[in-house]
Amino acid sequence: MNGPSLAPLILVVEDDRDYIDLLERGHKRSQISCEFKFVETAESALDFLNTHSFSPNIILLDYDLPGMDGLQMVDELKKSVWKAIPILMFSIHNNPKLIEEAYRRGINAFIPKPEEYGSIVELWNTVCSFWGNYVSLPNVA
Repeated sequence: MNGPSLAPLILVVEDDRDYIDLLERGHKRSQISCEFKFVETAESALDFLNTHSFSPNIILLDYDLPGMDGLQMVDELKKSVWKAIPILMFSIHNNPKLIEEAYRRGINAFIPKPEEYGSIVELWNTVCSFWGNYVSLPNVA
């Protein structure tokens, strides 16, 4: 189990390089103790999970990805050894049907994708504080 003193590792699945840069700058500005690994496709995320001896504590997953979309990745995760890893889906598509479907498939939270720098800093502060300090995360090997 990940305790409050350990920084959670977040696997971020996002294909937009400019948005990744914005997330990285927001993370640096937030000064929170949270580690992350970026991959640009769902397939790359699954490959990361299959080839590393450690797993992330949380997955921050974009819905709109090239190839396999975020919902398809959720389906793959929920029938795998990683089914206990919390999945936070984020998207610019704040469509109620998409949100309902994402929860039905097993995500833990749906976050409207922040687009302003200040909102991204707040996202990191909130996500890392809540998931790193208040939640007991599963140890998935």
